[in-house]
Amino acid sequence: MAFKPSFDPKTGRFKILVRLSYFNGFRKTASVEGGSLKYRTNGLMYKDDREGGLASIKVVNAALKDIIDKTWPGKDFAQFVKALKDRAPLFHGDDYTTEDGDIREHYEGTRYLKLTSDKKPKYKRRNGQDCDEEELEELFVSGHWAVAYGHFYAIKDKAKGGNGVFTTLDALQYFKKDEQFVGGGISDDDIDDLGDDEDDDLGGGSSDDGDLDI
Repeated sequence: MAFKPSFDPKTGRFKILVRLSYFNGFRKTASVEGGSLKYRTNGLMYKDDREGGLASIKVVNAALKDIIDKTWPGKDFAQFVKALKDRAPLFHGDDYTTEDGDIREHYEGTRYLKLTSDKKPKYKRRNGQDCDEEELEELFVSGHWAVAYGHFYAIKDKAKGGNGVFTTLDALQYFKKDEQFVGGGISDDDIDDLGDDEDDDLGGGSSDDGDLDI
């Protein structure tokens, strides 16, 4: 069965096909130090229309325009989204660069949606049935494809950062496997020279770092 992205203005829910990136959907994490803890993933949509990327981008824009028109009537959509900057959820992958100014791996030629939720999303198999716990880490991995069900919500409160539009991710439905995204790429310049002697003292002693999340 072919997938068709859609948006229902009555419920505000969108349904789009995305490629998962920086997937952290099983435990809450913060995007920056001290940031709010949420279940999160980026959803990549390809402008070369891979897996219907243009149709999903069109649906996201329709859903964004709908909530902006309802929350801030009369605002020019394109200019308002541009003014929101990082407080809008849809971004150009070509603008997502490293400190050296290089486009991040896998993001060239994409639009990406920041999908976040306070509540753990539902996880479904391709046939719509619930996933077993054992299946989750096999099916939902950065690089694999999933149908994202969610909706946008608006914030106008200055105490919460001012105007913004954000997502609530209701469910992810496995769609298909693809090449997994492993790490973020590394330059040879980032590799330390540890010398040739394998018998060097490693420092020993105890560490105050506690449990490290690796």
